[in-house]
Amino acid sequence: MYPNANKENISASDVQANFVRLTRSRAKTALGGGVSIPPTKPSFKQQKKRTVLKDVSNNTSADNIYSELLKGGNIKANRKCLKESKKAANEDPSIAMEILVYMHTEKSKLAEDLSKIRMAEAQVAPVSNSKDEEITDQQDEDGSGVMDFLQVEDIDFNNNDPQCCSLYAADIYDNIHVAELQQRPLANYMELVQRDIDPDMRKILIDWLVEVSEDYKLVPDTLYLTVNLIDRFLSNSYIERQRLQLLGVTCMLISSKYEELCAPRLEEFCFITANTYTRAEVLSMEIQVLNFVHFKLSVPTTKTFLRRFVKAAQASYEVPLMELEFLANYLAELTLVEYTFLRFLPSLVAASAVFLARWTLNQTDHPWNPTLQHYTRYGVAELKSTVLALEDLQLNTSSCTLIATREKYNQAKFNSVAKLISPKRVTSLFSR
Repeated sequence: MYPNANKENISASDVQANFVRLTRSRAKTALGGGVSIPPTKPSFKQQKKRTVLKDVSNNTSADNIYSELLKGGNIKANRKCLKESKKAANEDPSIAMEILVYMHTEKSKLAEDLSKIRMAEAQVAPVSNSKDEEITDQQDEDGSGVMDFLQVEDIDFNNNDPQCCSLYAADIYDNIHVAELQQRPLANYMELVQRDIDPDMRKILIDWLVEVSEDYKLVPDTLYLTVNLIDRFLSNSYIERQRLQLLGVTCMLISSKYEELCAPRLEEFCFITANTYTRAEVLSMEIQVLNFVHFKLSVPTTKTFLRRFVKAAQASYEVPLMELEFLANYLAELTLVEYTFLRFLPSLVAASAVFLARWTLNQTDHPWNPTLQHYTRYGVAELKSTVLALEDLQLNTSSCTLIATREKYNQAKFNSVAKLISPKRVTSLFSR
């Protein structure tokens, strides 16, 4: 659906004129109508006012397993042998069990071999035979010699925390990198689909949701998933500005149910809108959103990648640097309110946040190294445009007055990383 030529445009200056200090006690009107500011839940913290945006299968058969193993050269058998094996398995169940065990063992070996090959191919440019021999000489039984040669730290080695899933981490992130290419919101849905809202209204809504997530102490994943659901829904469904806030609180309700151990009740989300929307309206919108996304809520966000990339960045320090983690998270959250960042993959945004965070904290060394390049799968040149755009957000070159994220990371519990700015522009790294 293409926008009408007479589409009403509301500029940033018009919006800001109505919001003297957005999402704070002096907000007056929100995208077309004046609304009083509802208090947040008094039980969490002292009562304060906020803006109300009124207008605003892995089911693999035996045939498939055998085919994969035959292609990998791990089973030296032809089709005739395969048929005979199946026939014998039908006659004797014990033979079937032996075949399954053998297939599992061979497939595990194949997976290990492929993992080592991917690791080498990701880092080694075309090298001479002498280099290949050098790698082979250094390689031991578990293949760690390749990583030593490439100066890549193994961040999954000997990790005793079962929640890190060290044994499967590489395969998990292989799948996540593929999944981020699917179910992405359109980078230009405001121009193609929406006629009654614009990027500034989206920015105001998400800035307000940042405050809501802070007041209710929601985990960061809830906020990221909320924004993802909003953008996916708006990419295909037209919505009036009067229902934009309803969409926002509904997506946060869904995300809370998915990510939180104890999600706020539906009535809480009605309350934070000063009961502008009823329980029935929120439930109706919840049905629309869930049906639209086909209940596919397990999507990789910037936060998904950021955890692993920060871990890779910390490998170069003797002691983990908490400021690095806080600053990378701050920079990543700044991108949530910016509609223009939808054109970048979540993994690219996460890698750029780590790059800029390391540069902000230390300008004496280059922020990128073989370990980060290996785990993020991005070279310095690929990060350039995203890093430069992210630095503009950090420096607030557009003089944006929406400050919820900045105030959040100005708190002592985050070491006030929002105040950190590099004395040297990151542009110097890309001009060499």
